[in-house]
Amino acid sequence: MEKQQFTYSIQPLLEEKEGNISGPMSPVLFAKEMASQVGFKYNRLARLWLADERINQCREDGGLTGNDTLIIGAVYKDNVWLSLWVDTGVGGVAVASAFRSDRSIDFVELYRRQPYVSKLSQNQVTDIFQSIFNDPTQINIKS
Repeated sequence: MEKQQFTYSIQPLLEEKEGNISGPMSPVLFAKEMASQVGFKYNRLARLWLADERINQCREDGGLTGNDTLIIGAVYKDNVWLSLWVDTGVGGVAVASAFRSDRSIDFVELYRRQPYVSKLSQNQVTDIFQSIFNDPTQINIKS
């Protein structure tokens, strides 16, 4: 069996208009809820589009769920913090988080235990985070 290449794209979700920052209702509400529950601040929000549509999805009624994979982060003057989440529509599952300055990623064991058809590997998460750490403009607020 041939190994499928890991392909993804990042879609920034926050936009600034007339001094106000906004974004799509569902991802923004999810980010606010997770920030409140877990106790973190963020200033970046992006959707991770995965070429393999089975990743972070469960089988449901003969198809796949429509879970969102979101990057919630913060860009500071001299550091970047990222967290990766699965928005299930009724809650969220943390995948991993990291500060660029730490050079290590904290992976969440609960994610590994989820009944998803396919999951992101630690190498894939590392690739995603490293890509953003190398170029944080990928998650910039649009104006």
